[in-house]
Amino acid sequence: LGLADKYQGFPEIDGSVQEVEAIEDGPRPFKAFLDVGLKRTTTGSKVFAAMKGASDGGVFVPHSESRFPGYDTESKELDGDTLRDYIFGGHIAEYMRSLKEEDEERYNAQFSRFIKAGISADDLEGIYTSAHKAIRADPSFTPTEKKADAKPRRLQTPLNAKQRKDRVRQKIEAFKRAQEQQ
Repeated sequence: LGLADKYQGFPEIDGSVQEVEAIEDGPRPFKAFLDVGLKRTTTGSKVFAAMKGASDGGVFVPHSESRFPGYDTESKELDGDTLRDYIFGGHIAEYMRSLKEEDEERYNAQFSRFIKAGISADDLEGIYTSAHKAIRADPSFTPTEKKADAKPRRLQTPLNAKQRKDRVRQKIEAFKRAQEQQ
């Protein structure tokens, strides 16, 4: 269909809510409807973040701005700066800074992988920006390399009635032996 070439989406991420509009002399954009299933539709939910990403990427997803972070219900307006901060991890950076000041031990436990990678709160926006650029450059899915040393998880097979009764019998005998030795 070639819709990816015709509908590039919105390359500038500025926190505004926009919908993809159809080209007059071409095909309409790919249209998708958000099905949240059993997920709660609270303001700022990850479901709406995924929808915003698809919409910014060039997919026509009918939506309003009322469920994005930064929407004020009293004035019925969206604060684009707040939404932009959430898109680029500003709320995470703010939490990192406050946690580092309040409780250093908890900060080290919660953000241990960030610390190990040398990522600070000031680096987050740059990481998100480079991730957006990389997705724009090549949006195709590339599977990650699986670790060779990772052992597959084997779930225990359930015991049948005879095995369960035998196990209980063994535990009772072990308990009685322990009582006799004391």
